[in-house]
Amino acid sequence: MSRVARSALRSAWRVQSGRIQATDTPCIVTMQKMLASAPRDDILSLAQGIVHWRPPDDALARARDAVGEPDTSKYGADDGLPALRSALARKLARRNGLTAASEVMVTAGANQAYTNLVLATLDAGDAAVLYAPYYFNHLMALQMTGAEPVALPAASDLQPDLGALRREFEARNGGGDSGRAPVRMVTLTNPGNPTGVMLRRELIEEASALCAEYGAYLVLDNTYEDFAYPGEEPHACVEAPHVVNVFSFSKAYGMMGWRVGYLVHLP
Repeated sequence: MSRVARSALRSAWRVQSGRIQATDTPCIVTMQKMLASAPRDDILSLAQGIVHWRPPDDALARARDAVGEPDTSKYGADDGLPALRSALARKLARRNGLTAASEVMVTAGANQAYTNLVLATLDAGDAAVLYAPYYFNHLMALQMTGAEPVALPAASDLQPDLGALRREFEARNGGGDSGRAPVRMVTLTNPGNPTGVMLRRELIEEASALCAEYGAYLVLDNTYEDFAYPGEEPHACVEAPHVVNVFSFSKAYGMMGWRVGYLVHLP
């Protein structure tokens, strides 16, 4: 093989797919590079949500014990350990009001849960709605899989503008030939990331009804479910055949590096 051919081959190996080239750079990485290049003590990065507390002592003790158990190093159940899934089902019924016979899947963090949903429900070119300001990893998951992200505005109180959602549904899913891809997924983050605003239950229920009317999935990302405050709107979930709820251990339990999340859906 000639030097020219070898050089061309090496260049070809370094070419990324079009989907990856079209995917935004994570803002966490951008901020880290910015701060590393010009260290300053008057800038506080809000790009990444990292709590200051560590996991519960009982969780740390159980993890140490589990390291020595033979089954820990073997292949486990694809959906997560049955005992953990059963415990999560009880938690979902007690705390979140999700009492139907739902399926629970344990994932490598809430980000993998969301990526699983995108891969399982969307084809390349399908439209998926995010509300600005949105969580950057949601956008990246859509970009990397070839879906079409559709950013809709929030209202003045930072609650999602459902009027804008209905108009988008009518234009894309209303039966006319708009030439635009139909909306197949709508994502709501409750409370919002990065806004921190807790969504009203009646708004979530209205969004769920809209998605059902137009044949779209509703994904509720509840990663910050425990970040509710006295006198403010309580955290709320809904369940329906077209609704998938996503949760995480990272924030409330200080387990960011453990990479444990889960999703729940009706079979």
